[in-house]
Amino acid sequence: MQVTLVKKINNAIDVRSFVFKPQKTFKWKAGQYIFYEIKHSNPDERGIVRHFSISSAPYEKNLMLTTRFSQGRVSTFKQALDNLAIGDKVRAFSLGGEFTLENPKERYVFIAGGIGITPYRSILMDLAHKNSLKEITLLYANRDKEIIFRDELDKLMQENSGLKISYVIEPERIGAELIKKEVPDFSERNFYISGTKSMVDALGKIIQNMGIKNNAVKLDFFPGYSGKY
Repeated sequence: MQVTLVKKINNAIDVRSFVFKPQKTFKWKAGQYIFYEIKHSNPDERGIVRHFSISSAPYEKNLMLTTRFSQGRVSTFKQALDNLAIGDKVRAFSLGGEFTLENPKERYVFIAGGIGITPYRSILMDLAHKNSLKEITLLYANRDKEIIFRDELDKLMQENSGLKISYVIEPERIGAELIKKEVPDFSERNFYISGTKSMVDALGKIIQNMGIKNNAVKLDFFPGYSGKY
């Protein structure tokens, strides 16, 4: 499927969103990802294709790709992405992913680390649009106070009493004690965790040790982002 770049958004110093209009009506579930192909000269070893969570909600109709541009080590793919001009066309294909919310009537804990917030924006905006945003606590860890989607998230929380958001800024970390403090009924919740692989792996073990069963947990890690948790 061909998609056309219609808008660029600066979300933070090193985070940008790219909004693409599909050439035809396109449907997806909030929380899914899609692959993009951007042809460019002399691609590095990771090539000309990447997959990204769709950070826009289905009702918004356009696909939004939100990504971090790490200083000093930007891939040739991301350079090509950043160099796209409004009106440029690229290929999007192979929609997939199960990091979706099937039953909005249940209670959830969403844990996000940095750029791992992208699927949650889609999910939360979708739920709010359907008047189904209930019993969700978002724990959002970030390295500084420049928080991606902060304005939109705060507005969602103000307009939806069922949404609680806690921003966790380094050096504070999300761990068992913080989860117990912010979510007293954690043992009765479903957990979603999204971020770097190290963060997702570490928190997956933490909540497992807290007694949360595997069938109540969904994990989504972002390749290409380093760091320990």
